[in-house]
Amino acid sequence: MGDKLLILGAGVDRTTGIDFPLANTLLADVTRYLDGPGKSVDEALRAMLPGLRFSFNNMIARAVDKIATRDTHEQKAMVQRVQEVIKNLPPGKENVHKHGELIIRLFNKLASIAEQSYLDDETEALIREVFPVDADDLIDSDSILDIHKLSLSDTFKTVLKRTLKIGLSGDRHEVAAALGADMLNIENLLIEKFLGFYNDKPSDIKNYLYISWSLWAYLVAKQKEVICTHSGKLLPFYGTLPKDLRAITLNYTAFLQQHLGDSTVYFHGGLADYVRMDTRDLLPIENILDCDPATFIREIIAPNVDVVSEDLRQQKHVIPALVPPLKLKPILSHRYIELWGKASEWVRNAQHIVVIGYSFNNADEHFNDILRSHPNSKIDIVVPEATSEYFLSRMEKIFGTAAAQYSKVTVNGHNALQAKKVRLIGVTAAEVDVMKLFGA
Repeated sequence: MGDKLLILGAGVDRTTGIDFPLANTLLADVTRYLDGPGKSVDEALRAMLPGLRFSFNNMIARAVDKIATRDTHEQKAMVQRVQEVIKNLPPGKENVHKHGELIIRLFNKLASIAEQSYLDDETEALIREVFPVDADDLIDSDSILDIHKLSLSDTFKTVLKRTLKIGLSGDRHEVAAALGADMLNIENLLIEKFLGFYNDKPSDIKNYLYISWSLWAYLVAKQKEVICTHSGKLLPFYGTLPKDLRAITLNYTAFLQQHLGDSTVYFHGGLADYVRMDTRDLLPIENILDCDPATFIREIIAPNVDVVSEDLRQQKHVIPALVPPLKLKPILSHRYIELWGKASEWVRNAQHIVVIGYSFNNADEHFNDILRSHPNSKIDIVVPEATSEYFLSRMEKIFGTAAAQYSKVTVNGHNALQAKKVRLIGVTAAEVDVMKLFGA
């Protein structure tokens, strides 16, 4: 069994019939859950966290206020995302297209102000000529305008706020989703608030507890819904996996362990555990597949949380065992050192590795490095964008193989690219036969 290793990313849980959202749309789904079927979860968390001021809707105003402080390249990335979306809009979406054009125009004006403020070579030369002695003291910045201190007009703010609120509503709006993918990314929010545990900020800690347990509750409820829908039937993708595998997942859902049992490593933690932050104990949640999130928070979590004391050392915090997506992984519990060590050992010992639904994001650099440091395995990578220019450039950073070194091949009838021991197969998880892939 040890010669075959399966690695799963978020794309697998996007399979039809499972339909979990990706991280960049999670916040909208969590918000709708808390406003609807998860209202009792919101009530339980606010009772547990007296004085909590945080809400996902109020977060929009803060996100908009920070727009002017973003670097030009970040603003341009937002523009490119919206441009890509409106370019691929189907017929009948003229209003959404116009909405996208408006957003692009506003951001381009902001970016042009930032670019024009840079100190050009000619201006710098003139400063040095006029003030030859103390020019270095005068030139203390590469800009003549502090873009970070600019205040956006009400027009700009209102357009952005209304667009983002559409993204948190139940309506499908491609431009709002593209903008929210960056400005309202729940993973970025978790990273920002998790730092409160390190710099002793009680408000950030309280916000992290609320956000992380809200996310946990939504995922548990969604997981239960999927399992109920497929009761008595094979679960899409997971139900077809061969049993003689070891597997590492970067997802939180219990679907993999339900199928393969102990032959699994949950690299980013999972829904079935929680962590007490002062002792770093990793504690199990019994019967996670039948768990009612609001009841569990009220009866188990709330008695173990105390955020009232002014002295942080007297407070008690327990958080879901969901490892925040930081490039530098925080050690929530010593158990994760053991799990990451086991994952590295499994990668090192595997002769054939199949990676499905994982896009090698920069936030997962810790895991990427494990794959990078064990280059002797045969590796198949299955993801829809596997043969795109962007993905090939990512592969060059991971495996050091230039795009020009890949040759076109077919693998089990699918178009693919191959260089040395790496094959890139551009299909979804639902389209691939894992058993055949390990045999190919």
